[in-house]
Amino acid sequence: MMNSYSIIIFIVISLSLLGGALWLMWSAGSSIEEPVMNYRTGTWTTEVVKPVHPEMRDVEPGTELMGVNFEKKTECDLEEYRALQARIDELRLELGEEDDEDDDDDDGGSLVPALR
Repeated sequence: MMNSYSIIIFIVISLSLLGGALWLMWSAGSSIEEPVMNYRTGTWTTEVVKPVHPEMRDVEPGTELMGVNFEKKTECDLEEYRALQARIDELRLELGEEDDEDDDDDDGGSLVPALR
């Protein structure tokens, strides 16, 4: 008797998973309204259809915003590096840290107390 119940439960769960998978594929396929554009071939224009992001509501047109460029830098500007290192050293002096970088190492210690 128990064996027939487990078979029925297995069939119901399998059919519900199959139905869910088919529904997911159908809804993903029907949500595409225009063909997918190849981003590598050039530029295109689009219209904004969603509302403005809540953090951008008070931003006026023409306001200067900070941007980030994630391109890999191939050369190193030595003057920028020196200015950055000078600023780091200045902040260390303000915080009262010494130039000795070995202060972070507490020379370890035993993790397990010695048994006597």
